[in-house]
Formats: sequence, C-alpha cells, structure tokens
Amino acid sequence: MNQGLTSFRALAFFAIFLFHLGDPGASRFDVQGGYLGVEAFFVLSGFLLTPILVEMKSSLNKRDFFIHFYGRRALRIFPLYYAYLLIVAAISFWLLSQPAYSGGNTRLAADLNQFIKQLPWTVTYTYDFYHVSNYFRHSFLATHFWSLAVEEQFYLVWPLAIFFIPARHLKKFLLLVIVAGPLTRFLLAVAVDANMLPVLRQTDLVIYILPFSHIDAFAIGGFFALYGKSRPGYLVWASLLLVLALGFVTSWLSAGQLHLGELGYGPFMKDSYKYVWGYSAVTLVLGYMLVQIRNKTFMPALFENPLLVYLGTISYGLYVFHYPVLWLVYSTMHRSPEIVRASATLLITVIISMVSYELMEKRFINSKDKYFARTSAAKPH
Repeated sequence: MNQGLTSFRALAFFAIFLFHLGDPGASRFDVQGGYLGVEAFFVLSGFLLTPILVEMKSSLNKRDFFIHFYGRRALRIFPLYYAYLLIVAAISFWLLSQPAYSGGNTRLAADLNQFIKQLPWTVTYTYDFYHVSNYFRHSFLATHFWSLAVEEQFYLVWPLAIFFIPARHLKKFLLLVIVAGPLTRFLLAVAVDANMLPVLRQTDLVIYILPFSHIDAFAIGGFFALYGKSRPGYLVWASLLLVLALGFVTSWLSAGQLHLGELGYGPFMKDSYKYVWGYSAVTLVLGYMLVQIRNKTFMPALFENPLLVYLGTISYGLYVFHYPVLWLVYSTMHRSPEIVRASATLLITVIISMVSYELMEKRFINSKDKYFARTSAAKPH
C-alpha cells in the first residue's frame, strides 16, 4: 500500500488514542476531537477498497470476485480479532472461576463478566447495534469494537454495490450515496428524537455509532480514490482551515464557548445539527486530503516518515489492544503521573502490536495473494 496512506492510518489511531485517554480520567491529554479518527478510518477504507473492487471486477468472474474479496478480508481481519476474543475470554473464565473473583464483587470481576456477556455481539460483529441500545454497558475490553463492526458491515455491502452497478454509472452512484449520507442522519435523528425507536439512546451517539450514518464516508473515500485529482498542498490546508473555522464558529454561536481540543466538532457533533452536516464536511476534507497524500503533494516529509509508516502498518493491532491496555495501566498505576501512565499505555500497546503483527498477522497477510489473488493473471498455477 502507498506509504503515505499507511502513515495516515497511524495518525488516525493517535487521534483515537488521545480521545480515549479521557475515559479513565487523563484530562490533560483528553482531545475530544480525536473521535474523528474513526471517521478517518472509514474514509480510508472506502478510498482503498473501492479501486481494488473495481480492479477485481474487471479481472475476475462473479464467483471469484466475491470469494477472493471476502477471503482476503478474512485473512486480514479475523485472525487477530478472534485470537484476541479467544484469549481474553479464556482468561476471563479462568479468573472468574477463582475464589477471589467468583463472587463478582470486585471491579476486575465485574469488567470480565461484562466482557463475557457481550461476546455474542463481538463474535458476530454486531457490537455497534448493541452499543446504541439501552442495554449497553461500557467495557474497556470490547466497547471500541463497535467501529470494527461498522467496517465489517461495510465489507458485506460495498462489494455487492460495486459489482452490480455498471461502470458507466459508478460515479453517479457514489455521488448519490454521498448526498444520501446527511439525509440518512437527519431521518435517523428525527426518529430517535420522536422516540420512534425506544430501544435506542442519545441521538448524537446513535448517529455516530450506527453504520447507516457513515455510508457517505465510505462513498467519499471511493469517489476521491477514483476521480480525485492532484492539487497543491496549500489548497488542502485552505479546505482544512475552512472546515475547522466553520466548526468553531457554529460551536460559538450555539454554546457561546470554544474548546480547542474539540476542533470545532465536539463529541458527538451535538451542537448546530452537526450530526447531520458535520460528518459530511469532515469526511469531504479527509477524502480530498487522501488524494494529495497518495500523490505526495501534501506534507510528504511527514507521511513518508519510516517510523510513522511502520506504526501505520501495525495500526490494526494498535486499535485492538490500546483500550484494554489503557484499562490495565490506569487500574494498576493509580499514583503515577498522567504523563507516565499515558506513555506506558502507548509503549505497551506498540510492543504488543509489533509482536502480534510480526508473529501472526504478517503470515496471514502474505498468504492473501497465494489463495485469493486480486487478478486472474496473479492466480497460482
């Protein structure tokens, strides 16, 4: 993959990491706008996968198209994800069988019990639907998997759309989905506010979590990947500053105060109906930015940095492991300064992710072309 785009993954992770540092109380490092890192991952997924699907469609028959795409995704996504669930479940069941934890009257026992209860949602990649329900209970071991559920649901639907939409209509289809995004969020907000869906909680959070709200993020990524043109870097800065200014101005008009850490789009775009239009503004800039990063016209010195590229390479593990590591570190290092706990969390997460990638993930990644080639010419004989 393009090195700049790999580095973009790393920066998206760091945004999420800074956002999550606020959960256990590290307020100095609490960057409320960091939740948009998830949106960056969604746009990047559309940006990367849409051209791949178009290429596979032109080279493979229908049967091989779907088998090879889902096979490649399974080899990349499933091994780490299900290994994590299996290991944490095994540890949870073992600890809860011990006398010290069997009564469930400790914080650790309660957290482990919560993880086990949520296994049906995590195993089936439906955690996003559980997350927005009134039955949801927070878990540092699983709550962050809602976004992986959204990604997996995207993988189920997007190949079908790309394969069956005629090539001459693909651009119109992507534009239609982009327009449908804010409309979908508006209708969803109306339904939740009117209590038409009583099982759902908190309008802004529902819109942030449910997959329907992000259809335009994936489509924007695909549109810019296929049709975006190279532009000077200063135009990217201009568009980025314009969107930030729009966010800060509307936040000031709505709340009468500003928080720089929210970047003008505080969680989860509560003010000024941002949960309708704000995601569109942010994802359009991200899509525009990705084209320039791919073409090396926007901050190439940063995005081609080898360290950042490697961190982007192991970003899947960083995302999977950072939240439970955060929980463990902040549960055991009560008296340490915040900077020490935050640094320890990041360092441990990086080390675990490196081991996971080098010893397990890389083996499966390297087998994708062997078993599920993207083009017919690349099939093994």
